[in-house]
Amino acid sequence: MKLLMTVVSAAVALAGLALAVGAALSAPSRGKRLAQALRMPHPAVIAHRGASYYAPESTRPAYLLAREMGADYLELDLQRTRDGVLIVFHDDDLSRTTDVAEVFPGRERAPVGSFTFEELARLDAGSWFNRRFPKRARPAFRSLRILRLDEVLALAEGKDPRPGLYIETKSAHRYPGIERQLIETLAAQGWIDRAAVGPQSRVILQSFELDSLARLQALAPQVPRVFLIDETLIAREGWNSLLKKAQTVASGIGTWGLRHALSPRWDRAAAPVRYLTTWPWYTGGAHRAGLVVHAWTVNDRCELRALRLFGVDGFFTDRPDLALAMGGRGSALEPGRLWEKIGY
Repeated sequence: MKLLMTVVSAAVALAGLALAVGAALSAPSRGKRLAQALRMPHPAVIAHRGASYYAPESTRPAYLLAREMGADYLELDLQRTRDGVLIVFHDDDLSRTTDVAEVFPGRERAPVGSFTFEELARLDAGSWFNRRFPKRARPAFRSLRILRLDEVLALAEGKDPRPGLYIETKSAHRYPGIERQLIETLAAQGWIDRAAVGPQSRVILQSFELDSLARLQALAPQVPRVFLIDETLIAREGWNSLLKKAQTVASGIGTWGLRHALSPRWDRAAAPVRYLTTWPWYTGGAHRAGLVVHAWTVNDRCELRALRLFGVDGFFTDRPDLALAMGGRGSALEPGRLWEKIGY
């Protein structure tokens, strides 16, 4: 028994030392100060494509549920149709989350931007979720539509206080001029009024493409921007080089959490080393470079706790209820009566 207690005590001591070292390296207080200067909540809870654990991603119920849960930001991927409509959709093609194979046979792998909005409006963007996640299925998810940007703006406006928007220009090189179209749309709707003040930045812009961030910076310098980093980028360019580039056009970086580092989806050909860029020494380096750190996509209690200790300043999450509960801002429960409230 004495030996066991000695081992346990040593393990606790080592864990405490590791956490202390991690806190020192990650400079979490610096991250909080940076977030406050940008008027970002800390830690920020960013509803990844809405509350997409509970509802089909990037659809009306996913965003409504995240809004009612109290997420700080509704996250979305921006693309453009062939006829110039700004839409909210993540993938490069429609095959994973719609019935495009049935409605438009032979166009399953066609780029999203090759469709008109009228064509996209014919697709069912919800039934796939019921098939893949039968325990979370709901009849009302059948025949959900792909949303326009202005529809998501209206959903966010429907609650007081309203959540912010965290918008990615997805594959921006495919859509020349999309940055200007986005900024003009946001300005027309009053989302990025230069004179607006308040406790929270209403919009954060993000991209994996530095050129797109530079264009957004020129068009709306007052809006915070986040440079998204993936394993391919870090393998090709290196961490310190990416931080230097981020400093020129961004207020923060978006990088992956623990589970993605171990994911089988990792691009082992382009990035054979499994980097974990939320280790404290990475996060601390970003803070010292004047950049906040938001990690994607974090859906697990243990991972949320670990990344907070590592100094991360916010979380992209499919479960905003869980992330909010971890920060003492609610409870992680099944949506329950929220479904009735939002009409699903």
